[in-house]
Amino acid sequence: MLTLLSSAGLRMDLNTTWGEAAEATGGILLHGKPDASLRSFSTDSRSIAEGEAFWALTGERFDAHDFLGHAPADAAAGWIVKQGTRLPSKRAPHVLAVKDTTTALGLLARAHRRRFDIPVIGITGSNGKTTVKEMLAAILGQREKVCATVGNYNNEIGLPLTLFSINKSHKAAIVEMGACRKGDIAYLTGIAEPTLGVLTNVGPAHLEFFEDEETVFKTKSELISGLKDGAPVSLFAEDPWLSKLLPELEDRAVTFGWEKGRRVRALKDGLDVDGVHVPFHRPMGSIDCINAAAAAAAAIALGVPTAEIEAGLKVYKSAPLRFARREHDSGALFIVDTYNANPVSMQAGLATFLELHPDGQRIAVLGDMLELGERSLELHSKVLAGLDSTPLTALFLAGKTMVEAAKKIPKGHLPFPVYHALDAAEFAKPLRKLLTPTASVYFKASRLMKLETLAGEL
Repeated sequence: MLTLLSSAGLRMDLNTTWGEAAEATGGILLHGKPDASLRSFSTDSRSIAEGEAFWALTGERFDAHDFLGHAPADAAAGWIVKQGTRLPSKRAPHVLAVKDTTTALGLLARAHRRRFDIPVIGITGSNGKTTVKEMLAAILGQREKVCATVGNYNNEIGLPLTLFSINKSHKAAIVEMGACRKGDIAYLTGIAEPTLGVLTNVGPAHLEFFEDEETVFKTKSELISGLKDGAPVSLFAEDPWLSKLLPELEDRAVTFGWEKGRRVRALKDGLDVDGVHVPFHRPMGSIDCINAAAAAAAAIALGVPTAEIEAGLKVYKSAPLRFARREHDSGALFIVDTYNANPVSMQAGLATFLELHPDGQRIAVLGDMLELGERSLELHSKVLAGLDSTPLTALFLAGKTMVEAAKKIPKGHLPFPVYHALDAAEFAKPLRKLLTPTASVYFKASRLMKLETLAGEL
């Protein structure tokens, strides 16, 4: 599924011409001068700055070609459109027609990326991509300027837009790679042409679009096939799927994990990086530590000294809605971890919450995990069944699938009160009764469930 992402707010300097853009994309310049400058564009017709072109993308629920000839798209410096599009009589100064505007976006991004002889790190996995990206950016940023994926710009639109942000001041680029179907990572790798790959883990994420976890594994592994011969790969060596790659990678593998023998080993008080202790404060417990290990493994593959790894991890700040701490007026502590969720991240998040908050009342508010396909109810039920020995004070379950899963749990299986409702807003009153200065509340669900709204209203 193609999700429309806007280029608004991203700085780009294409430093190319309309003729060069036509050559890179295999398109035809229908109108305008080939040697005229093409410096930037917008994919959002509502936010076209002066001198910008308008790139007309299409998807399942939108077609930006509908805005051609209408303000403000009619004032753009040029249009990039699909071949065969019926154009309005009043046209932009330049019109480039391409076979497919999304594909052309990737082709031009690849041409732009090839202008810069810098390390490009591609990160993929079922969990931890954004955190590892932010940590690695903080580490590499100790020495030089780094271009890194902004927000969730990790698909066939977002990744090219990230690459367009690279300029001469950048000494490295870090790109996230997300996948909704087999072949997605191969496609994104073909655009970014990374010099280093990072594989965080493989789990039951986006199963709505994948047949099973093996298909997820094969899709994530496409990153390796897209690397140049001999390029290093940083991977979680204790992941049951990723460990299968170790024999073929041999000395290309830069391993991280909890066990001895890893190039980077996660410890309770930091990391062991090639035998050197690197202290690290773990604001998110074990989750943060293994993500830091992934970032450190990528860093040593790039030749970064341990001192810079330590300095970078010290200044790292987590992204919004990822284990964010909020103090309630009652004195209770909220942990809002609602950026996204799948079974692996929900189980890990709960474990970390309990690890970091061993005392007082511990309350969990969990919502539906989306995009799990036919196994959705099974996977929700499995998460809930695994809470039988969890020392929670109360559990609140929101969403259709969570409610269905709760009804399948045998009476008395969970040794604490369980509340469930289709709408999380119904939890406001019973939750408030439990909020005391010694209470901690963990919020976790897929992004579209918006559990942070409940946390804010409380």
